[in-house]
Amino acid sequence: MDTSIGKNDSLPAIALEMIGINKSFASSKVLNDISFQVHKGEVHALAGENGAGKSVLMKTLMGVYQPDSGTYLIDGRVVRFSSPAAAQRQHVSMVYQEFGLVPFLTVTENILMGRMPRKNGFIDWKSANKKAEQLLNALGVSSISPKATVSSLRVAEQQDVEIARALSYDPSVFIMDEASAALSLEEVEHLHELVKRLSNQGVSIVYITHHLEEIWQICDRVTILRDGSVVSTNRVKDISVATLINRMTGKKISGELERRGRTDAKEGQSIFQLKNFEAKGLFSDINLTVSKKEVVGVAGLTGAGKTELGKAIFGALPKQVHLVSGEYIFNGRKVKAQFLSPAKARKMGIGFVSEDRKAEGLINAQSVHFNITLPALSRISRWSVIIRKVAEGMVSLIIKQMALRPPDPNKQVEFLSGGNQQKVVVGKWLASEVKLLILDEPTRGVDIGAREELYKVLQKQKEQGGGVLLLSSDLREVISNSDRILVMRQGKITTEVPPYRVSEEKLLKLVLGEEAA
Repeated sequence: MDTSIGKNDSLPAIALEMIGINKSFASSKVLNDISFQVHKGEVHALAGENGAGKSVLMKTLMGVYQPDSGTYLIDGRVVRFSSPAAAQRQHVSMVYQEFGLVPFLTVTENILMGRMPRKNGFIDWKSANKKAEQLLNALGVSSISPKATVSSLRVAEQQDVEIARALSYDPSVFIMDEASAALSLEEVEHLHELVKRLSNQGVSIVYITHHLEEIWQICDRVTILRDGSVVSTNRVKDISVATLINRMTGKKISGELERRGRTDAKEGQSIFQLKNFEAKGLFSDINLTVSKKEVVGVAGLTGAGKTELGKAIFGALPKQVHLVSGEYIFNGRKVKAQFLSPAKARKMGIGFVSEDRKAEGLINAQSVHFNITLPALSRISRWSVIIRKVAEGMVSLIIKQMALRPPDPNKQVEFLSGGNQQKVVVGKWLASEVKLLILDEPTRGVDIGAREELYKVLQKQKEQGGGVLLLSSDLREVISNSDRILVMRQGKITTEVPPYRVSEEKLLKLVLGEEAA
């Protein structure tokens, strides 16, 4: 095993060391005798498929979970943290993949929770807001007001708040679990600059990401996990993308751009159409059509209006704030979009996979079975009584189609990895046999193996006669899966491009508004 770090040939002191870490949940072993080292000032990537054990390993360090056995050392001192608060007091901080923000509190309150500055016995709001603003500015974020409530922020902005909160503990060991997953291209660049700056200051960083290109951009070494065990540790410069993917998955998956869309992408029989569709302040003049057996990709940066468009189609925008107008035609019939609700959209045959699966896609305290059957009750019941055998058969089929791991219908979804949670979200709409499936950032925080499985499901939805509206800031994803691509920028669809005639570089320039079609 290669243990050199890549910046130079000398090895700085070990800042974090884990020795023989084991962890099981019930009869399922999640971590198997894992040993792991991070040097002072090193950016160390932790790679692996969803469910490989990356997040669980870091949560055992933070005290979220207690390991069954093993030893942790920080700067050579043996430690065992009873809680995340105890870890943070020792300057070990973590940005979690699943947000832990309190939505009805302000940005400042979330960042400085339990540590609000006081003056004469009262909270010093001026100092608190200034501190929060300084932490956000350090990320290159100036658009978020410290006084804003978290519930009013976009997912990407909430991610910024999570990172700022973790930084507020002045960490010497900083764990970043999918910190870039919800960020725009510009925000990712600022994040990378921050990582490099912290590393140069001696902060040791564990960087978990499914965007594999980030590993070569900012990391020194990479440790690969598979099925709860360490496969290898290598200097980044000494390992190729193909080798990394092979070791992560145990099988060969091409890292090359695959184009699954039709070369003869022509509009067929329309399922869904919008004409001059608008929600004031969010998007305007939207004209698009989705036909049977077609995937229409909408490419745009975070904040371009894609998410709001998807929610408006599903009737999920807060109507008292954003009134919609324009023509909305589904299956040849005009729909009054201003009176549409998610329940009505679901009955019509529309499914919506939200970018925020935790808040809007799942009931985390319920089982896989419950979540999959919830939107498909009409298919598994007679006279308002659920037919158990039909329900179990349907869930079993979806679990198999989605390659869910573990394939346990009784497993609570909160105990699944992020990628497998996403499979449940997509699977519940497949169970409903929707005619139009709207996917908003469907592979955010999902590993390359699970992505391929989700893409196969997307194509199956198309083959079975359904339509798909794919809203994504992942340009490779849009190019490789779409039959037609619409570019969205600043709330408007600016152009349409054929996926077989556009490169990633060309599409990026269109998305940024740097080039005309």
